[in-house]
Amino acid sequence: MTRSTEFHPAWASPPGETVRELAAKRRLRANDLAKALGLPHEGLSKLVSGELAITTARAKRLAEVVGASERFWLAREGQYRRDLQALQNDRKQWVSSLPFADMARYGWIDAATSTDEKFRQALEFFEVSSVDEWRDAWLSDQAGLTAYRTSPIFSAQSASVAAWLRQGELTAEKLPVSTWSRKRFERLLPSLKPLTRIHEPAEFIPKLQEQCAACGVAVVIVRAPKGCPASGATRVKGDTAILQLSGRYLRDDSFWFTFFHEAGHLVLHEDRLFLEWPSRRELNSHEEDEANKFAGEALIPPSEEVALRALPHEYRSIMRFAKKLSISPGIVVGQLQHRGLVRLDKLNFLKKRYSWTEQA
Repeated sequence: MTRSTEFHPAWASPPGETVRELAAKRRLRANDLAKALGLPHEGLSKLVSGELAITTARAKRLAEVVGASERFWLAREGQYRRDLQALQNDRKQWVSSLPFADMARYGWIDAATSTDEKFRQALEFFEVSSVDEWRDAWLSDQAGLTAYRTSPIFSAQSASVAAWLRQGELTAEKLPVSTWSRKRFERLLPSLKPLTRIHEPAEFIPKLQEQCAACGVAVVIVRAPKGCPASGATRVKGDTAILQLSGRYLRDDSFWFTFFHEAGHLVLHEDRLFLEWPSRRELNSHEEDEANKFAGEALIPPSEEVALRALPHEYRSIMRFAKKLSISPGIVVGQLQHRGLVRLDKLNFLKKRYSWTEQA
């Protein structure tokens, strides 16, 4: 398997650091060193910091004053400039991979035009000090996204997915959430089904968040930026479980099935990251099948399967069946379509449609 990261130095060591070390060994004070090199005091500071380049003439003087060879100093200077350029290129590539336009439009960061300002904001957003630290946090073997690196879809969109997940963490931090309890959350889930019958997200989302928060689950809905195909994700950070939805699905049947699917991961599986997106095929697993089964049975219990299959395919019967199970009629239609009992183009008028303006 190809590793998801390579070594990219997050620093470039100027030759001036070596100058200072060798000068210290010779007990040369700064003023004496500057004078010997034919530099003003400010010039020595610039040489040490790398702002002032080592020319052939300066390399010769350095060899005479602090030691090493002229060739050594020129090679040291060349390596520093190459490292500096590589570091700058690495920063530019990282910045260009992030969905800054959407991040600014959604209010995650301030709008910025220069690469330097975008770089500063990105470090602050992810709370890292370098691109290397970001890779370690999000793309290394120890990071939660490792399980998805085999997907060619994901590898090209990792920065956007990471930004979406990070915003989910920041949003979750603002919610008053109790300590995560798997047992309490599992017991809670059946009582959430009546929320599926509420049409306005602005009404049911706060109720959903409040009830789940009492079990230690932060339910956050974060719009996916460009390049992020995710529909949902779950993970546990510290004492809080995060159940994150992108709102990509604007119909009630898809939205609520995704919610209960993610809830299934929290109840059934380890506390690592689970990430979902619609077109994912190569990452199907036994755990995904279990979460799908969990969601289906949470919405329509197995004891109602015979009744579901015998249900007349007309809206009055579907409305009565949905009311009996305390779920929306759209969910019943979606499950009938999933089982192949109803064509995908039939009865869709019973599905409720959501919009982001309603969820804001």
